[in-house]
Amino acid sequence: MENRAVYLFESYFANTLTREEAQELELLRTTNPEVASELNYQQQLARSMRTGSLAQGIQNDAWKAAASPLKAKIQARSLPMWPRFMLASAAAIALLIAAIIFLQSPDIQEVLVENTKDYPNKMTFKSLGQATQTVPNEVLKAFSLYDQEDYPAAAKAFQAVVANYPAQLDYRFYWGVALVKNKTYSEAIVALKSVASAENEYQIPAKYYLGLAQAGTGDIAKARQNLEAYQASAQGVTYRKAAQKVLDALPN
Repeated sequence: MENRAVYLFESYFANTLTREEAQELELLRTTNPEVASELNYQQQLARSMRTGSLAQGIQNDAWKAAASPLKAKIQARSLPMWPRFMLASAAAIALLIAAIIFLQSPDIQEVLVENTKDYPNKMTFKSLGQATQTVPNEVLKAFSLYDQEDYPAAAKAFQAVVANYPAQLDYRFYWGVALVKNKTYSEAIVALKSVASAENEYQIPAKYYLGLAQAGTGDIAKARQNLEAYQASAQGVTYRKAAQKVLDALPN
């Protein structure tokens, strides 16, 4: 490129272009293919850094500025930019760092699946009244599906059972567990909240499953709160290690 174009590029990178110089560079861009190609290269590189799969969490104002059209700089001065070799090197380093973080960080969804432990069916079917009272077929069916570990079907069956017997927190608890096992986390939160907040036989394990569901939806603060509450309870022994593994995988 000509010396004048080189000077304008250096000023552009250093963010020292005046309004007049920015207009001059814009004119060069529209009339000189070499200048246009160089600017296009810088903008494409900046855009790739902003949209790359490993760079989604990386933010840098200089790279954002590199992706903006030159015409915008005529209206207002932009943030500092780097020459091509510096920008390319920084981009490579940033991608390497992002890749290392990505490879070292466990996938929270995988951790949840690995640490969502089965909860045994402890029902004696006395909760509807006297021990001799006939248990409705829909309840028996729901628990039969649960025992078979057919959690999608069990969750659907329990939903109907809970609708018919809304006061039965035990049915609601098993509904919530089936939903967590089915990775239907948003619905599991709805099912388990009332169980975890009221004093009942299933309150403490409900906190464990509720914490898993909240982690699955990205509600990290509440997930941490419930998992730690489960661990802090004297009853929170069975799944303590599993809860800790999920806690360790939660982002800070």
